[in-house]
Amino acid sequence: MNSQYLFVYGTLQSDAINENAKLLHSQAKLLGKARWQGSLYLVSHYPAAVVSGDIQQWVAGELWQLNDPQKTLGLLDIYEECADNSPLPHEYERSIEPIEINGEMKMAWIYLYQLSTAKLARIDSGIFVNQNQALVRRNQA
Repeated sequence: MNSQYLFVYGTLQSDAINENAKLLHSQAKLLGKARWQGSLYLVSHYPAAVVSGDIQQWVAGELWQLNDPQKTLGLLDIYEECADNSPLPHEYERSIEPIEINGEMKMAWIYLYQLSTAKLARIDSGIFVNQNQALVRRNQA
């Protein structure tokens, strides 16, 4: 299965300020806010989405339509350290999952966390706030 869509929930969102986010934003069209049924954890300055059996848990993020999926995903796989030549074990794996946007479902790529979440804090809201945005909000207060 293949998809021209990518669901992002962390350091690739539209409010992120890093080279890989800029790369995605220049090679894709933001379709809007979306969500995926799963759980979100904080690894350090970035989040981890994992499959959850609790249908009440959702991960909030954005759905992007990729101009050139093969090229863009190849570059993002390097960033997410899940490319074929990335060291094992891979922290993330790219998977196609059902994403809800505006009340409808689209099948989209998502990077799912592959390591243990036992020692990670769960983000109960399902919403990850990029550090740069938290700083901007704090400075504006």
